[in-house]
Amino acid sequence: SKLQWSSAISMMVFAWLFAAFWSVMPLLGWGEYDYEPLRTCCTLDYSKGDRNYITFLFALSIFNFMIPGFIMLTAYQSIHQKFKKSGHYKFNTGLPLKTLVICWGPYCLLCFYAAVENVMFISPKYRMIPAVIAKTVPTVDAFVYALGNENYRGGIWQFLTGQKIEKAEVDNKTK
Repeated sequence: SKLQWSSAISMMVFAWLFAAFWSVMPLLGWGEYDYEPLRTCCTLDYSKGDRNYITFLFALSIFNFMIPGFIMLTAYQSIHQKFKKSGHYKFNTGLPLKTLVICWGPYCLLCFYAAVENVMFISPKYRMIPAVIAKTVPTVDAFVYALGNENYRGGIWQFLTGQKIEKAEVDNKTK
């Protein structure tokens, strides 16, 4: 079934409110922002060790990494099963979850580690790497979707080269 506009708008509003909630919480005292070591932008301050900050890091990791990861895993497994039954694979169903784990996994691990141990012994530049990798996710996701979907991949190829990709016709003759 097709996605209805009302459902799409509801999901978009939920996503924006969810992001706004987690962005505003450190400004209201649950968690804390600090400058990154290169002073180019802000990130979470990992030097805090109080209960308030620990609960924020655990909640942030669970609600922004583990639950979305579980939802992606189950949804893409369902899509994979449907593709398997039809025999027509449109894209690699495991790739979106892999990009989530690769891009957000180090940041989530750093949050969990900062919640239980002091991370100040790690160089500030090394502590910044997971945040920088996590910030690349929108770009990585765009490439994953564009290059992983055969329709978009063909369109990109045609745009870049002017050549249309011909789909291979399957010979359905029986012997």
